Amino acid sequence: MTSNVQVDRSLIRFALHGGAGDLAEDGAAESQMLRDSRAALRRIAEEAFAELQRGASALDAVTLAVERLEQCPLFNAGVGAVLNRAGQPELDAAIMRGEDRGCGAVAGIARVQSPVRLARAVMEQTPHVMFAGIGAEQLAQSLGMPIVEPAYFITPLRVQQLQQARRSGSISLDHDDQDADKHADAKLEAQTENTTGGFGTVGAVARDARGHLAAATSTGGLTNKLPGRIGDTPLIGVGTFADDRSCAISCTGTGEAFIKAGFANAIHARLAWSGWTLENACAEALASVRDYGGRGGCIAIGNDGSLQLPFNSNAMYRAWAEADGRIYVAVRASDAD
Repeated sequence: MTSNVQVDRSLIRFALHGGAGDLAEDGAAESQMLRDSRAALRRIAEEAFAELQRGASALDAVTLAVERLEQCPLFNAGVGAVLNRAGQPELDAAIMRGEDRGCGAVAGIARVQSPVRLARAVMEQTPHVMFAGIGAEQLAQSLGMPIVEPAYFITPLRVQQLQQARRSGSISLDHDDQDADKHADAKLEAQTENTTGGFGTVGAVARDARGHLAAATSTGGLTNKLPGRIGDTPLIGVGTFADDRSCAISCTGTGEAFIKAGFANAIHARLAWSGWTLENACAEALASVRDYGGRGGCIAIGNDGSLQLPFNSNAMYRAWAEADGRIYVAVRASDAD
């Protein structure tokens, strides 16, 4: 995980997220599971940031962070991922290296222990960028990666959420309170998400001591989604992106709207070719997401060290480290600790 490079701590930046959406405004939002989620974000951020301080690459740091998030049942990725309409997990992940735009992605897998590790293997050990379904799982097996049964990822919480979604006829869009495609009432599903935990897609972005950027994202998608549905997470230039000329980005929210907005590439273009600030570019891209009926957010690090964590829902689970080296954790807009 570490390297022998001279560490310039002033260059290091790091952020991760555990999903975005709308939380209840009452005391129920401050549940034990919410506190556990905060603690998990802090613990994982501290581990990844410590690796960066020891000279790890941005790519290694985001891989580590997202794999840890996949192992945590509090979030919608890996263990604890949400279930599709057939009651099965379908996992997506992507990773990207800013130095040369190396990237890899997987979609619709259910037997690979770490989707983000497989995405990285796609990048580093094949001539391709994306694998899906059985082909992706066969690739993982041929590479000697840990293979599990789909039940490995399923938790009682996700089974309960699927049952409630089936009863209400809704699809849970990563903590949004409506289905962007059908504009159906999903209030019950939003309440389920807000009171039982498991706060969405996970991701990480980093700038390392050499100034290189990387991003990684992993998700289980939507509760009660149609089998085969793929969102923005594994789409390079949409939900996951890194380019040393501009920024590193990982997204969470209404995937269909992020796809329509061409989210990450829109930010890159404004930075690389039009001289926008990262703050303004992220704000404009999120405005497009809202125009397409979606909500959510992103974590983004610019090649100049700027850091943005914007969202247009009322909450986004996030942790980050800036130039001062402190780890901050927050859920709502103004509750960093």
